[in-house]
Amino acid sequence: MAQPLMITKPVSTVQTLAARLSITSGVLFVLLLLSLHVLEPEFDPTWRFISEYALGTFGWMMHLAFFLLATSLLSAGVALFSYVRSVVGYIGLVILGIGAIGIVIAAISTTDPIATPAESMTFSGNMHVFGASLDYTPVAALLLSFVLARNPAWRPIRPWLFLTTGITLVAMIAFMLMLPHDGKFGPGVLAGLFGRFLVVSYLGWLLTVGFHTLKLRRRAS
Repeated sequence: MAQPLMITKPVSTVQTLAARLSITSGVLFVLLLLSLHVLEPEFDPTWRFISEYALGTFGWMMHLAFFLLATSLLSAGVALFSYVRSVVGYIGLVILGIGAIGIVIAAISTTDPIATPAESMTFSGNMHVFGASLDYTPVAALLLSFVLARNPAWRPIRPWLFLTTGITLVAMIAFMLMLPHDGKFGPGVLAGLFGRFLVVSYLGWLLTVGFHTLKLRRRAS
């Protein structure tokens, strides 16, 4: 017996542009971050946070990288918006948007050196920490992936959605476990290394949803 055709909402031009912007911004973010490891080798990647690259000679590149990451997240939300028609999905979009806003705050506010005592932190440093604390992209990815996996147009890539989401969640948990309880960072504390894994892991999910959105557009055409 022939299977009934599955009618899905067509991908708009805005969604297509958003998907392309998300992919491009995400890739550029990772490339800039990788280049900063070469340009500013004085920051030990095992325990120094990526935010501290903003303190070096090429600090403007770290600011730009954060803006690119925020752009990638917001663009992914725009690309997926029409596929979200449930409370869970809307919560995921809100968390994704809040995370992007937090990253913008972190981009604007230069961090203090990681060893700065809490009582000596500047306003900019505190705002940077506040902005970074708003980023729960892995949670947003999980909620949105559950919603997308129920959509006929997205079912073929369910394994990729949950694989890339799972990697971000594991990276987030590992990063949180690496944070010292006494707040004292130094050699041997691998928070910087796991923090890098965390933000880079976002790219897997962003590429998955971005490229599939473009694929759906090509099919409709």
